[in-house]
Amino acid sequence: MRRVQRTIGMMAFLLLGIGVAAAQAQPQFAGSYVLDPSQSQFPKHGNRPQSAPDAQRQPPQVTLVVAQQGNTLKITRTMVRGTHERSMTDTIVADGSDKVEPGYRGNVTVRSAFEGDRLVITHTRTRTTDQGTQTMSRESVWSLSPDGKVLTIDTTMHGPRGDRTMKTVYQRS
Repeated sequence: MRRVQRTIGMMAFLLLGIGVAAAQAQPQFAGSYVLDPSQSQFPKHGNRPQSAPDAQRQPPQVTLVVAQQGNTLKITRTMVRGTHERSMTDTIVADGSDKVEPGYRGNVTVRSAFEGDRLVITHTRTRTTDQGTQTMSRESVWSLSPDGKVLTIDTTMHGPRGDRTMKTVYQRS
């Protein structure tokens, strides 16, 4: 009987240790961040040159607020340009499952998962047009600096006109 108790105790201890190690491996993105445009790299839109008024216009101030409980993240992105402010909130569950949402002329499938110390979010949009069905996708890879002060989001967009990449860097505020 004593041997069985020791075995059960050892198994419980090992399972607890595995659970703690898994919880520590998950990065913690919770916090408030401000976009650092000087560190970010944005895609060019077509081959058209930027006109003088657009070049002089200030970029919007972008704030990202992330609330995280386990593998559920509530992400609020706020953009302010002059007196205009716009906010969007998304909630994702980073468990690797597909979540299908209705979109304009089709559906959007979102898959989010932690991969080591990164969060990978994939959006796949399928829509019907006059030319047939089109599929576009966007993969965003979130990573934190070792000190947790810099959030980098590397995004690759795949579409009918080719691929584009973007890197947005946020400083913890």
